[in-house]
Amino acid sequence: MHDQVIHRFVPSKTGETPFITDVEILLGGVPQVIFPDGTQQFADQDRSPITVYSPRLQEAELEAFCRENIGHYQRHYQLHKQAIDEYETPEIVPFW
Repeated sequence: MHDQVIHRFVPSKTGETPFITDVEILLGGVPQVIFPDGTQQFADQDRSPITVYSPRLQEAELEAFCRENIGHYQRHYQLHKQAIDEYETPEIVPFW
């Protein structure tokens, strides 16, 4: 990951990016990491190694990815509900 990234958790953007917001919530608040080139991905950078929850995409592409794959995130939440509700960030099986 790059040194100059921005972490963003913005549930208020629900109207613009509802599926990104849904994924943020299903992951328990794992923020989007925004890179200098404008690409974004869901990643928990507080862990070592970093846990990645999505590919690195532009916002519109990430929204489409989240819409198409919301079921994966819903299943991940159901499998790890207790841990997520206790502010843990369990790894996800990559599907992208």
